[in-house]
Amino acid sequence: MDSNDWSTERWRIALVLFVAFVGGMLTGYWSLSLILSLVTYIAWLLYKLKQLHIWLIKGASPSLLPDSNGIWERITQQIQNTHKKSDRRKDRMVNLLKRLQGIITALPYATVVLNGNNEIDWANGISQVYLNVDIKKDRGQRIDNIIRLPQVNKLLETKSTKEIEVSLPTGDYGLERQVAIQIIPVQGDLKLLVARDVSERATIYRMRKNFIANASHELRTPLTVIAGYLEIMQEDDNLPDSLQPAVLAASDQSIRMQRIIEDLLTLSRLENSELSDNSSSIIDVPSVLNRICHDEATLITGDTHIIEKDIDESLKIKGSDAEIISVCSNLVHNSVRHTQDGTKVKVIWKKSAKGEGCLSVVDDGQGIPAEHLMHLTERFYRVDKGRSRDKGGTGLGLAIVQHIAQRHGAKLDIKSEVGRGSTFSVCFPASRVVDD
Repeated sequence: MDSNDWSTERWRIALVLFVAFVGGMLTGYWSLSLILSLVTYIAWLLYKLKQLHIWLIKGASPSLLPDSNGIWERITQQIQNTHKKSDRRKDRMVNLLKRLQGIITALPYATVVLNGNNEIDWANGISQVYLNVDIKKDRGQRIDNIIRLPQVNKLLETKSTKEIEVSLPTGDYGLERQVAIQIIPVQGDLKLLVARDVSERATIYRMRKNFIANASHELRTPLTVIAGYLEIMQEDDNLPDSLQPAVLAASDQSIRMQRIIEDLLTLSRLENSELSDNSSSIIDVPSVLNRICHDEATLITGDTHIIEKDIDESLKIKGSDAEIISVCSNLVHNSVRHTQDGTKVKVIWKKSAKGEGCLSVVDDGQGIPAEHLMHLTERFYRVDKGRSRDKGGTGLGLAIVQHIAQRHGAKLDIKSEVGRGSTFSVCFPASRVVDD
């Protein structure tokens, strides 16, 4: 503050003391004169405080600024400057909020702001189209009262950020929209529910599955006929020697194509059906693994690979017998088929600390580069295309394993390091584990 403002106040105090001195000289009552002067000065200060208080209550408007000078004038100026800065800050925040709302409103995704009780605080316009959320009517409503789906309720309860896909009515009779929903934590207990229309993607995916299933069914019979004729030709003693290599190669490729067709049909069945309780039985996994390891050791690997076992003979699970056998055989076959000679393959079947039944197939082979790991469960994906074909693989084994694992509430986990080997693991939930 300017020293002149305080100088004015000092002159006021000096004037009060001077008046007290003059009064004391004239009356002879020095104490009374001093007290009356100080009381008058304090009363004046209280009056100025009252003026300031009334001015602040009325909004500190410049037009109602009380008359003052000295330090009181400086105080009112500081208050006015603070108000102006606050107003400018408010204007910036309001404009920023309007721009943010405009951006969110213009997004092609439905966006709903939820509080800690899953009540709707705000929603953009597209939310009414995708989620039937009308912010004018539904503000303060719980989102699970509007979207009554178990999947959404579970998402809200678990506070998971995982994206799920659900079918919601479009408003047209009998028509549904496929919507992907995700919960995104924002700040404190606030969260965003974001939904996007994936109907077109779902339709394309469904068409692709149907095409693969239909094409596989249609190709199955002709391939069986072709393979039969090729087998007859191979057994024909009159077949010219010059044609034998060609017929043998054609026969091998027809068998490979039959395997691919069978795997495609298996994938189609897995994708288009759910695992029912009636199809579940208690599976003796140790017996299955022992049989598969014995077959690999005697029929396939010979002396090229070393197979070790660490199997809990009392650990069994509930599930689809054919599907669990497929998981076991695919993982063991892959570890043998796609590693170099001399590789040690270890098959582990144990209960985890969480009570899960975990199957792990570990090898010390050449390993898989990191950039390939996320693609291994894609159909027909091969790290070494030439080697896979030479080994007779279809490129569908891990895709089948992943689908079977998902149907049983399990997850396929793949870890690998180049030069050190790979580990393929499937852990079945504790609810499926059966102990002898």
